[in-house]
Amino acid sequence: MAAAMIDSKNDTLVEDESSDGSGAQRAWLISIGSPEDGFAHAGRTFELGVGQSVKFGRDDSSDELRYFEAETDNEVGIPYGWVSGEHAELEVTPRIGGLGFTLRDLGSRNGTLVNGERISGSVKLRPGDVFEVGRSFWTVRAIRGKLEQPKTSDFDPSSTCSPHLHQLQRTLKRLAPSTVPILLRGETGTGKEYLARAIHRVSGRPGPFVVANLAAMSEHRVEAVLFGTADRPGLFEQADGGTLMLDELGELSSAVQSKLLSVLTDSRATTGTGRDAFDVRLVATTLQDLGQRVEAGAFRPDLYSRLAGFVAELPPLRARREDLGLLCRTFIANLQRDGRPTRLTSNAFRRILGRAWPFNVRQLTQTMTTASLLASGDGTITADALAEILEQDDGLPQSPDEVRRIRADLVRHLAKFQGDTDGIASAMGRDPYQIQRWLERFELQPESYAP
Repeated sequence: MAAAMIDSKNDTLVEDESSDGSGAQRAWLISIGSPEDGFAHAGRTFELGVGQSVKFGRDDSSDELRYFEAETDNEVGIPYGWVSGEHAELEVTPRIGGLGFTLRDLGSRNGTLVNGERISGSVKLRPGDVFEVGRSFWTVRAIRGKLEQPKTSDFDPSSTCSPHLHQLQRTLKRLAPSTVPILLRGETGTGKEYLARAIHRVSGRPGPFVVANLAAMSEHRVEAVLFGTADRPGLFEQADGGTLMLDELGELSSAVQSKLLSVLTDSRATTGTGRDAFDVRLVATTLQDLGQRVEAGAFRPDLYSRLAGFVAELPPLRARREDLGLLCRTFIANLQRDGRPTRLTSNAFRRILGRAWPFNVRQLTQTMTTASLLASGDGTITADALAEILEQDDGLPQSPDEVRRIRADLVRHLAKFQGDTDGIASAMGRDPYQIQRWLERFELQPESYAP
C-alpha cells in the first residue's frame, strides 16, 4: 500500500449548497462498521472522484482500519482474518445523469456480498446498497453539492452519516434559537419527539418543554386542556417561556383547528381567569402530509401556514442503512455503561441490515433491548436470538402506509373506547395481545385516553 494515509476516526458527512453552483455529484464511500471491532470505524467517510477506484484488502500492520489515498487507485486496509490480501475493488464511473458504481470480487476466499448475497465477478451497485468485505460493511452515496465534515451533532449523540439527516439537523440547529414554528414530519419511530426536545434544548429558552397529545383530546376537552380553566392552567400557559410540542397535528378536527388558529392569530391564550399573553415556541409533529391534506380541504391552509414556518422531513431508517452501525454502537455502549457486557455477531448484524424496520429506530431499539435480555452468558446477541424476536413481528405491518393506517385506527378506537384495550381488540377483530404489541410499537398510552 502506498501514498498518504488518512486516519480520521470520527468523520461523518453533510451535504451543503454548492459554492460553485455546479451541483456536480460526488461519490462517498461510507463505512457502516463491523461487529468484529464493536463498530469502531462506523461512520467513516471517504470522497471519491470519477475514474477513481478503491481496493479492499487485508492489512495486518495495524488493528485499525486504514485508508490509503492516491491520485486514482485508493486502498482500504482491513485488519480482520476473513479478508483476503486482495479482496474486492470498487470503481466510480460517469453515467448519464450522475455516477455509476461497479464492485468486483478479486477472487477472495470468503467472497464479497451485496445486500446479503455473494457476488460472482462484477456487479453494478445502486447508491445505498450494502456490500460486505470480510465482515466489514460498506455503502456508497452519490451526493450533489459541497460536502463538509461536521462537528459532533447537538441533535444526535449517536451521530449520523446520512447526508439528508445531517443537513436537516444542522438546519434545525440554526433555527432553534428563533421563534420560527417548525413542523416535523416522518413515519412512526423516526424520532420526531426526540428532535423536538433537541430543538428546545438548543434554543436556550428558559421555560419548559410541554407535549400536547392532540390525538387523545376529544373536542369537548381540547379547549380546557390547551387553554385552561379557572382551576387549572392550560398547556399554553404551562409552556410559557418554553416550547409546546403539538403531537400528531394531522389528528385535529376542523373545530379544534379553528380554536387553535384563533389563539395563534391573537398570540394569546384564553383561560378561565381572563386573557393572558403567552410566549410559546411551537413545534408540531405529524405522520401525514399536511400539504396534501390542505389541498384535499381536510386541513386549514391558514393554520398550516402558521405552523409550518419550516417543514422537516425525517428519513425512515430503511433510507439510511449507513447509520445502522452507529446506532448499534451507541446501543451497545449504553448497555456496557449499565454494567451489561454486550456484543453483536456478524450474522446478527446481517439480519439487522436486511430488515425494513417499518417502525424505524423505535423498533430497532426495542428489538435490541429484548435481544440483550436473551443474550448468552457473555452478552453475545446472536442471529438466532434476533430471529426469535423478529418472528413475533410477523403480525405487524411491513408497509409504511399500512403502519400509518393501523396507527390511525388505534388512535380512533382509543378515543372511542377511552383506552379500554379489550374493547379495541373486539372492535378491530384482533387478539388483545396483538393490540398490546401495536400499542407498544407506537408507544401509545391507553391511560392517556381515559376520561
